[in-house]
Amino acid sequence: MSPAITAAQKKQIVELSAKGLSARHVARKLGIDHTSVLKFLPRPDAASDEAVVERIRKGAVTLGELGAMMGISITAARKRVLSLKDAGVLLHEGVGGVIEPIAAALAPAAEQLVVRAAVGEPWTHVFGVTTDNHLCNRHSRLDVLRVAYDHFEREGITHVLNAGNWIDGEARFNKTELVTAPGMDHQINYLLDKWPQRKGITTHFIAGDDHEGWYSQREGIEIGRYLELQARQQGRSDLHYLGYAEADIQLAARNGSSVMRLVHPGGGSAYAISYTDQKRLESYQGGEKPAVEVVGHYHKFNQGYPREVHTVQCGCTCDQTLFMRKKRLQAHVGFVVLRLRQNSAGIIERCAVEWFPFFDRRFYEKRFA
Repeated sequence: MSPAITAAQKKQIVELSAKGLSARHVARKLGIDHTSVLKFLPRPDAASDEAVVERIRKGAVTLGELGAMMGISITAARKRVLSLKDAGVLLHEGVGGVIEPIAAALAPAAEQLVVRAAVGEPWTHVFGVTTDNHLCNRHSRLDVLRVAYDHFEREGITHVLNAGNWIDGEARFNKTELVTAPGMDHQINYLLDKWPQRKGITTHFIAGDDHEGWYSQREGIEIGRYLELQARQQGRSDLHYLGYAEADIQLAARNGSSVMRLVHPGGGSAYAISYTDQKRLESYQGGEKPAVEVVGHYHKFNQGYPREVHTVQCGCTCDQTLFMRKKRLQAHVGFVVLRLRQNSAGIIERCAVEWFPFFDRRFYEKRFA
């Protein structure tokens, strides 16, 4: 049985909650169970956020109707809608105060990240890359993820890129492999508990159109923005959301710049690992090509140069799942360090990719038993 909450702790719970801290963050700060914290938080409006979102997802609704549903004024209803938008729920207020859901695929890109050439000779940009981590799946390799961040920290790397699928999401075929209770918040909280946090390192990530993207499609929430906001509520400022499915990063030099694209493509693996990169680059219209493309989704490592674009598939930190075994898909487990040389005009002159491979979990269990 949990120890009784003192009057002083009750006061602290209310004060910390009023500052915007989540129940889990308050619990950590006070050293108590977060379920006990929930009992003393201020009561919400009559309708929960989940109920409001579910009503909007069913079709257009006016602010007056939402206000009546929540027992509040139209002005208060608009504030509630704005708070939901800030939390990543995809909503649009049209003419006459009509609230409509926005399709996840139409979610606006986040503000573009600009990285200035500053590292020095011979490399002006150095990035760590880890992707397709699939946290919450029992095959996820937290050991590899931790080693990756340990290495990035030793190397003095401050920017880490992630091309999506940081959680496993929920679908009919993966539920038997999940290590968390059902629900989006359980998976987000698991990630925030387990994701490595290192001083001076920021992880810039996109959301995949699958796995975490399933929540966007079903729940009408911009899952990447939601993760970033939940992280900040728990005191973490090291997770930075860039956009849904892809995002362009501007590599800025003194007299020019180049684009590095972070992308989580769709579709399955092809007969040759490089084929999907080749066909994707062939499909880009003139003027749309990036100089560098960092690729997730396929759980493979590969470096290529189709259409004079440096492409890097960055592997995964997840062993082969049951779905992958059924589809005869191999997992390349590991992480990448990407080094670029950019001249003063912004042109990428050199590219070096370092791949850190890992074997399956049982190899290390036998080796160090």
